[in-house]
Amino acid sequence: MIIKNKDAYKTIKEVAELLNLINPKTGKVSTHTIRFWENEFKQIKPKIFAGKRRYYDNKTIKVLKNIKFLL
Repeated sequence: MIIKNKDAYKTIKEVAELLNLINPKTGKVSTHTIRFWENEFKQIKPKIFAGKRRYYDNKTIKVLKNIKFLL
């Protein structure tokens, strides 16, 4: 496992693992939940770089944690 700087951008998979968004049947990470929340909540604004990959900063991750808590 690669150890990143705590201020580095994180991929959608890393964020889903932080939020414990794991499908109980398959045991795989559910990244589609985060993409759905992006459509529903305008406060979620990931950085989209080349290749249309989503990268999340600490501020956005905090918003995602709050949304999960409230839901």
